[in-house]
Amino acid sequence: VYIVFYLSILYKVFFTNYDLVYNHQITHTAPILRLCRLFKKFPLAMNIHGSDVVTVDRISSVLLKVAIPLLQEANLIVVPSKYFKNEVLKRIHSLDENKIFISPSGGVSKYEFRNEQERIIQKKIVYVSRIDKGKGWDVLLDAMKILRKEKNINLICEFYGHGEFVNDLLEKIKKDGLSDICIYYGAKTHSELSTIYNNADLLIFPTMLYESLGLVGIESMMCGCPVIGSNIGCLPEFIISGYSGFLFEPGNARDLSDCIIRYYELKDEDKLMISKNAIDIAQEYEMEQVSKNMIAKLFEIFR
Repeated sequence: VYIVFYLSILYKVFFTNYDLVYNHQITHTAPILRLCRLFKKFPLAMNIHGSDVVTVDRISSVLLKVAIPLLQEANLIVVPSKYFKNEVLKRIHSLDENKIFISPSGGVSKYEFRNEQERIIQKKIVYVSRIDKGKGWDVLLDAMKILRKEKNINLICEFYGHGEFVNDLLEKIKKDGLSDICIYYGAKTHSELSTIYNNADLLIFPTMLYESLGLVGIESMMCGCPVIGSNIGCLPEFIISGYSGFLFEPGNARDLSDCIIRYYELKDEDKLMISKNAIDIAQEYEMEQVSKNMIAKLFEIFR
C-alpha cells in the first residue's frame, strides 16, 4: 500500500503542476518528500495534528526525525490549537514560531451542529468519546457514584461511542449499582449527536489525554450544551470555567462531581447565559470561517 502511495506522491510532485504541496500526515510521508526535495524545490505546507509529533512508538519517533528537516524548510506549519503550537515548539526547538499557523482541523459545521430549541433542564448529562484507556469514562462513573451515594443526587448519564473498553464500562456500571441511571448507547452519527446535545444539560469531557483540539467539546457548545471538561491540553482554550462550562482536575472524580453540582445549583438564567456563552465561543471554530482564514493564509504565503 505504501509503495503505491509513494509512487503517487512522486508522480504528482514531478509530473503535475501544483502550486504547493500540503502535507497532512508528516511522519509517514517524510521519507518520500525528503527524496523529492533533493531534486525539486517546491512550496510546502505541513499540517501537524497530534500523534505525528507526540509519538507513541519507535517507528514514529524515527519518522519524526526524518520529518524535522521538512518542518524546518516548510513555508507554513499548520496546527489545531494554541496548546499544540506550544507543544510542537517545546518538542522541536529549531522551528520558526512565525511559520506556525493555528487552524482548528476544519472547524465545526453550523449546519450539522446547531442550537435547535429552547433549553430546558432535564437532569441529563452525556459522554461522547471513545470508550478507551485515558478517555475518562471511568472517572465519570466514579463521579456518578459519588453523586448518588454521597450527595443523594440522581442524574441520567448517557454514554456514546465505541472502543476497546466497552465491556469494562458495562461491568463497572453494573458493579457500582448505576444501571438505572448510566446507559450505554454505542456510536452515533453527527446528525444524531446534534439532537443528543440539544437534549442534554451538559457534555462531560473527562479525558486524561493531552488532546490537540477536542472537537467533541466544540460541537456540543455549538448546540448550546455547555461542557465540563478536564483542565488539560487544549480544553481550557474553549472551556472557560464559570463562563462557557467548567474545568476540573484531570482524573479527579470528586472534583468532577463538585463541578456538576455547581452547575445545577446555578439559577436558570445563569444556566442559559452559560449556554449562550458556549455558542458564542464555538462560533470561533465555525467551519466556513475556519476555511476562509486557512485560504487567506495560504494565499498570503504562496501567492
